[in-house]
Amino acid sequence: MKILKRRTCAETYALDQLSGIDTKGLISRRELMRRASVFGAAATLGTFGGVLGSAGRAGAAEGKVKVGLDSGAFTPILKEFAKEFREATGTEVEFLSYPLGNMYDQNLLALRQDEARFDAFDFWPNFTGDFGPFLTPLEEVGSLEALNFSDIAKPFRLLNIYEGKTVGVMIDGDLFINTFRADLFENPEEMKAFQAKYGYELGAPADWTQYRDTAEFFTRPDDNLYGAVEVTSFFVYAFFINQLVQAGAEKGERYGELFDEQMRPKLVNDTAITALDRYREMTSFMPSDLANAMPWDVGRQIFFEGRVAQANWWTDMPKGAADPSISKVADNIKCAPSWGEVTVLPYGRAMGIAKNSSNKEGAFQAIAWIQQSANANRWVAETFSQSLMDPWRMSMFNEPSSTFPLQAESGFAENFASVSKDLLDSSKAYLDISIPGTNQYLSSMIQHVQRAVTGQATSEEALKAMEAEFEETTEVFNRERQISHYDEYRQRMISNGYWS
Repeated sequence: MKILKRRTCAETYALDQLSGIDTKGLISRRELMRRASVFGAAATLGTFGGVLGSAGRAGAAEGKVKVGLDSGAFTPILKEFAKEFREATGTEVEFLSYPLGNMYDQNLLALRQDEARFDAFDFWPNFTGDFGPFLTPLEEVGSLEALNFSDIAKPFRLLNIYEGKTVGVMIDGDLFINTFRADLFENPEEMKAFQAKYGYELGAPADWTQYRDTAEFFTRPDDNLYGAVEVTSFFVYAFFINQLVQAGAEKGERYGELFDEQMRPKLVNDTAITALDRYREMTSFMPSDLANAMPWDVGRQIFFEGRVAQANWWTDMPKGAADPSISKVADNIKCAPSWGEVTVLPYGRAMGIAKNSSNKEGAFQAIAWIQQSANANRWVAETFSQSLMDPWRMSMFNEPSSTFPLQAESGFAENFASVSKDLLDSSKAYLDISIPGTNQYLSSMIQHVQRAVTGQATSEEALKAMEAEFEETTEVFNRERQISHYDEYRQRMISNGYWS
C-alpha cells in the first residue's frame, strides 16, 4: 500500500502560487506543474516564480540574450543552465567569455561601442565607478524584488551603486574568512608547545599578534609545512587592503579611508606603513620559492595539498579545502572569523546590463532567473569543484545543507555558514572602493606593494610612490568629480554605521 506524503504548508503555498501565475507563454502550464510534481512546488516556484512574475512587468524579451562571463569561472555551469533558461523564458542565450585578468579592458571597450557585444555581463564591483556611465540602472528595466534583492546579505547589497542607483547585483560573494586545520590547531601536543612558547592558548587567531604567532609557530620548512598563505601577485590588493583596514580599526580610525575629503591620498602614515610591514612579514611564513609572487590559484592548491596550517582568505578556500575530491585535508577543515575587527569584502562578482544593449528586457530576465533562490543555490553547489563560487544570499547560509551538500554530513557546512553569517552581520565591514579610476588606483597599489614585498623598496618608499600616482589619477579623472564620487562612497560607509 502506497503511503501518501502530507504536503507541508510551504509546499501548499507554493503550489497555490504556481497555479495562479500567468506564464505569458514563457513555459506551458503543463510543464510548470510537471516540474512541481517532480522537483517539489517550493523549488519550482523558487526557480520560475520571479521570472514569470516579472515577465509582464518587464516585457517579454525579444531575440537572443548575449551574456558575457569571465572564462573558467561561470561559463561551464551556465551553459548547462541555458537549456532550462530557454524552457523557462522562451529566450536563447549566447555566452561570450573573456579572460579574468582582462575583465576590465574588454568590458569597458565593449561598453563604449555603438553596438553591444553583450546584453548582460559580469564584473568586479570595484569597477562600478568606471562602468557606471555605461550601465543601465536595474530598476529602469525591472524591479529589485524580481531579483530577490532583499535576500542578498546587507554588505553585498551596498555594492554596485553608481550615482545613487543600483547598476549591478552580486552573483559571487567574496569575504575574508579564516580557514584552519583542526588536526594541527586542536592537537594536544601542539597546544602544549604553543602555550609554552607564546604564553597563551593556541586557537584560531582573533587579532594580528595571534595571526603572526600562529603563522610563525606552524612554519616548519623541513616538514614542508607553513603557517600561512597570502596572495602576493595579481590579487595582492585584496590582502594588503585587509592589513590596512585591520591596522586602522585597531587605532580607532576610519579604516580603509584612502583619501581625505579633498581626495588627497592618506597613505604615507604610521598605519599604512605598519600594514605594509605586516604584509611583508607574512611572506616569511610561506614557501620561500613562492612567497614573493604567490598566485591565488597556487596558494589555494598548496593548502589543499596539506602544506599550510591556516589561510586568511576568500570563502572559496574553506569550501574547496573541505571537498575530498580536490583536497587532501578535507576531514580536518574548520572556519573561524577572519583575524581583526572588520569584515573585509574584496572583489566578488556582480552582473549588470549594458546601456548599449538592444535587449535590456532579455538581459534583466537572464539576471532575474539566475538570482532566484533555487538557481542561486545550485550555482554555488554545482560549480563547487570547478570554480568555487561563493555564496552571497542569506538563504544560502540559512540552509547550508542544500547549498553545500558535499560538506553537510561532516558538519562543515553548518560551521562555514554560521561563521559567514556572523561576519556578514558584523557592525564593522569594509565595502570595496568603487569610484571612477579605481582600476588605476588599484594598479598603482598592486605595483608598489609588490615592490615592497620583494625588497625593491621600503614600505615608506612604496607608499610615497603610490600616493604620487594616486594624485596623478585623481587629476586625470578631474578632482571635483572624484570628490563627489568618493563622498558618496564615504557616506555609504557612514550611514550604514560601519565607521561608527
